[in-house]
Amino acid sequence: MSQALIISDNEVLNDLYTVNLEVYTGTNVTVKRNCDEAIELLDLHPNIDVVITLCMLEDTDSGAVIYKHLIENDMDVPLIVIGKKSDVPSEIPQVSGCYDFKLLVRTVAKVLEITAKDMAVLSVPEYYPIPIKLFYNVNEVPCDVFFKIKKSMFESEYLKIFFRGDAPSPGIKKYIDEGVHFLYVDSLKRLEMINLASECILTELKRLNGSDVSDEKKVEVIEQGIELVANRLFETKEVNEEIIKISETCMESIKDVVTNNPKLENILKLLTANRASYLYSHSIIATYVATHIIRTISWGGDSHIDKINFVFFFHDMFLAPIYTKYPELRYEEEALFNSKLTEEEKETVLSHARLAADALMKYPRLPLGADQIILQHHGMTNGQGFAMNFKDDISPLAKVMIIAEAYTEELMKSLEESEGEKATKEDIVAQLKSRYSKSTYIKIVETLSEIKF
Repeated sequence: MSQALIISDNEVLNDLYTVNLEVYTGTNVTVKRNCDEAIELLDLHPNIDVVITLCMLEDTDSGAVIYKHLIENDMDVPLIVIGKKSDVPSEIPQVSGCYDFKLLVRTVAKVLEITAKDMAVLSVPEYYPIPIKLFYNVNEVPCDVFFKIKKSMFESEYLKIFFRGDAPSPGIKKYIDEGVHFLYVDSLKRLEMINLASECILTELKRLNGSDVSDEKKVEVIEQGIELVANRLFETKEVNEEIIKISETCMESIKDVVTNNPKLENILKLLTANRASYLYSHSIIATYVATHIIRTISWGGDSHIDKINFVFFFHDMFLAPIYTKYPELRYEEEALFNSKLTEEEKETVLSHARLAADALMKYPRLPLGADQIILQHHGMTNGQGFAMNFKDDISPLAKVMIIAEAYTEELMKSLEESEGEKATKEDIVAQLKSRYSKSTYIKIVETLSEIKF
């Protein structure tokens, strides 16, 4: 087994580096908190195969210190530096982000000459996570299903809760009420499970057009449809026939729910009763708000409502897997500063508008300009990042999205902070007028004075 020495004073990172390297590369890891302790170990045990160090420890350029020691003592040990602030030669591999575990694993594998085949054998987990709501409409599970119990930081136990052929629906609600977001299946059975869940959701979605289907049922099934589309779109970045079928049915049902509930209070009750995820609740409420804006503003029409339904369905799809992984997440800009997210996940947050717009370029019969609206829905014309100053060089419907999302965020913040009390329209409208001071935005904000609570 290869031996790796990690030099880091960050306990959280130490655990994450250790777990990832041991699981994916089969490497035995030793951690030292500073350069002195690391050098002492290197001198005593020269059989270290790779040294990995954070670029800076307090005010010390740890990368340069360790590089100098290795050279001066003629130690033929590869060095990898995490971060870009270290003064080491360009040939020394550097992993720019401290949370980019995948790149670190790949770099260590390259240095230790661990092949992709070797890693494939190591990296396949025994159990594969399946979003719990995908089990809702499955009549019989095609394989055994497990619940994950964390025994320690490095050890988990998987308790079998459904046997092959069981109906999961009666027992699923208990786990959802307890805040469980994933159940697990044998990795070899994951495609079978996902395909069956897809078929069941499609069947339920087809039934949504019936007059006897309640709004509560529609809200429940739409969320599962969105979760399924998001995962497929995130993995393949392509729009296939299945995605189109699910998307069109979901969009039509969202339009029905919004039309059937003319007051915002009704929408909030539906979502609360369903224990809907934040990202889904945010999207449905913002669709309601945007629909109100378009119906109220002078230039709005039915074609604009159809288009805004389309863009709100797809605009945050690339964020869905991240929000599923971190259910405590709320506001997108705050996610960029959340230490739990990897550098790769933060890059997805920054680029999610561009990723969604690019994926939809291949959508057949794409509503005219829909990709541009999604690209601009955070005020940036290139779909990268979040605007600080909102300009007029974006489309009118992108401005509607921006205001609708801002209103939704302020409303949800108020509800969370005041333990269920309703936010006043006047306060939120005043805040938005102050934030979005250009006349084209203010005209949109003013329509919200008439929104029905």
